[in-house]
Amino acid sequence: MKKILFYTAATLTFLGTISTAIIKPTIAANNSARVTNFSEFPRGIRNWSILRHTLTIGISQQSNAVEKIIIEPPDHIVLRDNIDVFNKSEKKIDTEVTIDDKKAVLTFPKPIPPGTKLTVEMNKVKKLRPTNGKKLYKVFANFVGSNETISIGIARMRIR
Repeated sequence: MKKILFYTAATLTFLGTISTAIIKPTIAANNSARVTNFSEFPRGIRNWSILRHTLTIGISQQSNAVEKIIIEPPDHIVLRDNIDVFNKSEKKIDTEVTIDDKKAVLTFPKPIPPGTKLTVEMNKVKKLRPTNGKKLYKVFANFVGSNETISIGIARMRIR
């Protein structure tokens, strides 16, 4: 009986430490920018070919300013250079948009300061075929003072 109690207590202690480590957010994730939301308009319609996709990106207060955002769409999506970027108060941000291969590169003449929430509206996105299952947008950023391109999130399209 004592052995069973001992092994049960040891197992629960061990499992408690593992779950705490998995749930705890990393410091790097909190000190960067990240994708916080994704939406599609019109929503949930599989067969429409021209849509608007909107990403929301939050830049942490502890982050460096953002110089550039790179968006890689799923393979069945074609982005056009009709992309608008707004801040939290819906003021349009001056952005140079280039479509490089399939990626959209958003360059900001004035770096976006920490603590800013951006809304990226990708207008007239073209869908090459009906969406089924999950499709992923990959989003990257370049920060002031760094030459690295860092992944800031994945936005998942999901159509049933």
